[in-house]
Order: sequence, then structure tokens, then C-alpha cells
Amino acid sequence: MPRPPADAVLLASDPDLMRAVVGGDGLDARAAMQAIVTWASSGSRREDLLRRSRFPLEGDMLAFLVVNQLAYRGATRPTELADAVDTGRSNLSKVVRRLEVAGLVGRMTNPVDGRETMIALTPDGRSVAERIVAASEDDFAGALAEWSDAERERFEDLIIRLVRDLDRRVGGDIQRVAGVPWQESATRWHPHPIS
Repeated sequence: MPRPPADAVLLASDPDLMRAVVGGDGLDARAAMQAIVTWASSGSRREDLLRRSRFPLEGDMLAFLVVNQLAYRGATRPTELADAVDTGRSNLSKVVRRLEVAGLVGRMTNPVDGRETMIALTPDGRSVAERIVAASEDDFAGALAEWSDAERERFEDLIIRLVRDLDRRVGGDIQRVAGVPWQESATRWHPHPIS
């Protein structure tokens, strides 16, 4: 049965109602984090990265997101990949097929559980993924260009600490959803401009 139309709720132009709940008094850490996450996951940002990375399946945003996830995860189970790109398993199968036809991904048996299939980048897919990462890092390289090495290292240490501490707080959900292992990295992140 269709729902009856709801009457509009009219509000007065009250400044308290118009102000944001978080960050309404200016940029603080919470508002800054939300701004970066919203920007990074926005359609306009994704379209820009798709274009700048010269993604071979023009306009195929879901395929782009799959390759981007594989760039950070490595070989991944289809269920985890579907969750990461917010689609169903059957739709993911269609996307994977398009990427296979383009020569960007392939399937392999999970070495831990021989009954499972994993999706991985081909050598050509890795090249495309490297272009996506480089296009994204180009923006950060410009933003961090005037930071000292010590500031960049301190920022990296703190963001890693935040992710680890938050992940412990939420029972491992960040690591599970992101699919990125938490082992210590031997190198520091130094964003470089796209070539």
C-alpha cells in the first residue's frame, strides 16, 4: 500500500537550526576528518581520478572502484570486494567480467582455502592501479609540499595511530572493511606528483 504524502515540516529561519551540528563554529579535527572523507568519496572526486588516471573503461565507475580497492588490498575474495564497493555479489560478477575482458583482473584460488576464488590485478591491471594511486597522491603531494619532513612524518605517525586505536575500539571493523593488513611498513609515504 503506498504511503500517504507527508506534509512538509516548515521551520523558521532560526540561526541555531541552520548551523551545523559539528564544525558549525569553524574547522576542528572532527569537521576536518569529515571533510576529507566526504571529498575523497564524492562522485566528483572519483570522476576526476577516473579521468586523470586514464582508466581504460571510460565512465565505468564501479569497475574503477574495484581496481582502486585491489590496488590497496591485493587479491581479495569477491564477497569482501562487493562489500567494499557497495554492490551485490551478482553485480560484482558482471563488473569483474568486464575487467577480465579488458585484461585488468583475473581469478585465482585462495591459497589459504582452496575452495574459494579470489580476484587479483593482472600486470596490466597493476599498471592502471598505479596510475590511479599516483593521480590521487598528486593532490596530497601538492598539499604537503610546504611541510617539513618532520611534519610529514609526525602526521603519518599520528594518522596510523588513529586508525589502529580506532580499529581496536570498533572491534577490527576498519581493518575488515578496508582489507589492508596492519603490519609495520618499512617505508614512509612520500606522495609524488603524477608523471
